[in-house]
Amino acid sequence: MATRIRKTPARKSARHRLITFEKDAATPRKVSNALRTHGCCVIKNLVSTRVMGKVRRELQPWLDRTGTGEGDFIGRYTKRVGGLMARSRTVGEKLAIHPMVLDAVDAMLLDRCHLSPTQCVSIGPDETPQPLHRDDAIYPFSHPGKPSVITAIWAVTDFTVENGGTQAVPGSHLWDDERMPGSDDKVVQAVMPAGSAIIYDGALFHGGAPNFTKQWRTGIILGYALGWLRQEENQYLACPPEVARDLPVKLQKLIGYQLHPPFLGWYEMQDPSYALRKAGDTLPGAGELLDADAGETAMNLNTSLKRT
Repeated sequence: MATRIRKTPARKSARHRLITFEKDAATPRKVSNALRTHGCCVIKNLVSTRVMGKVRRELQPWLDRTGTGEGDFIGRYTKRVGGLMARSRTVGEKLAIHPMVLDAVDAMLLDRCHLSPTQCVSIGPDETPQPLHRDDAIYPFSHPGKPSVITAIWAVTDFTVENGGTQAVPGSHLWDDERMPGSDDKVVQAVMPAGSAIIYDGALFHGGAPNFTKQWRTGIILGYALGWLRQEENQYLACPPEVARDLPVKLQKLIGYQLHPPFLGWYEMQDPSYALRKAGDTLPGAGELLDADAGETAMNLNTSLKRT
């Protein structure tokens, strides 16, 4: 009698998808879990259309004086305006330091992150698809790995299938460096009303979609990076001390006017917020840069310094 061999069923892989939360259902824990599992999620109506209307009014003069791009990646029918912390107070106060988003980002980047690129992107009629890419490709890290960049794209206007709503490949943040998106991979679009945001791991493949309408599709890109990485956009040129000193303290710290443990980024041997003071005639003595939040590395370093 023949022996019947019982086959072990193949293990099913996770079905990656674009998770969508309503504003009241979104929590930092749910968002960070979605990012770890799927690489992306959408939060609908996170701020009001009134807030986005104010953002639009503040940035429209900059868009009006800005030309379209000169390449397929940045978009030949797309306008891009950076330096948003100095050009739109509403973007800074209502979007960049939105508490729910910041808490989710901190959960992914282990706190003390800083703002990296800030950009208003307006995709015009007849724009073609942007090549799918990873935001963290600017850093020499291998994939898959721990998150180094988290990006939020806010919808200033409605994002639709027809007008260029952001494309994403759920689960691609877990791919290695050899794999690229192919015809068999599921590509989704962030279809969401103005005031919503898609948040994703910087290792996720994504890109702008073609705009088949006669209207401009406008969004705000805010990227957050590990605090010890160089920022993609030079925030100290985009928002120099004479501008930054008028921002909320939380926003000042987020763009880089604070130390990263143990003491990265000091100025005059002080916390970089010292640069925001009104200049005087004298310079201070060197400060004790090792604060209580610096952690074990700083304590070990402090011990070594005392020995020398």
